[in-house]
Amino acid sequence: MNYARHIACCLALLALVAAGCSNPFAPKPRTPPDGEPQLPAPAATTPEILIDNLSRAFNDRDKDLYETLLDEDFWFTEKNCLGEDIYFNGREEELSFMGGSRDGSKQGFFERFRTFEYEFTPILRTVELGRDYPEAVPDDPDGHPAEDWVVFRGRTHMLMVDENSDGFRVDQVMNYKLRQGSDGLWRIIRWIDDPLAGGTECGSSGKLVAGQVSWAEAKGR
Repeated sequence: MNYARHIACCLALLALVAAGCSNPFAPKPRTPPDGEPQLPAPAATTPEILIDNLSRAFNDRDKDLYETLLDEDFWFTEKNCLGEDIYFNGREEELSFMGGSRDGSKQGFFERFRTFEYEFTPILRTVELGRDYPEAVPDDPDGHPAEDWVVFRGRTHMLMVDENSDGFRVDQVMNYKLRQGSDGLWRIIRWIDDPLAGGTECGSSGKLVAGQVSWAEAKGR
């Protein structure tokens, strides 16, 4: 075998080896039911893309994607029928609820439930103009005088079922307030649950009647 032929054979062998190898640190592509590899979620360059990515994160139980959707100042709140705050949590608590604790000592909803179905039906899309939301007090969580926030209001259905076929449903009107970051991407800065689930009426105590389960109650289980 002459020198040139030897070099050609070596190059061909290297090409075959490279083609058969993959990066062991690359994330594994998700595979939808039809067997086709799922493309990565698109960057949330519009509020609509963010809402689509939220549905995808829940239905795929993708905690990494979910984390990218929450603003650093994310805040979740739920009121009772009297308009009083009864539940709230920040970003780190939210990520722990859904994806589990960062040290792995606690499972999140995405791990606990083998089935997680999420569907959001928009009712209204509005814009909160910053000029209309000055800070009432220092560090007012609802004040954003220098920013306009996009708000999606709609009905959210969730179904969670574990390996023992136990679980629960959530049927509730929710409000997502979105903020555009300096990188041009949109993220959820406020998630506000309406007190009524499934159209039930309030009792005099301000609690839901007819045994309805809210998203805040689900988090507390």
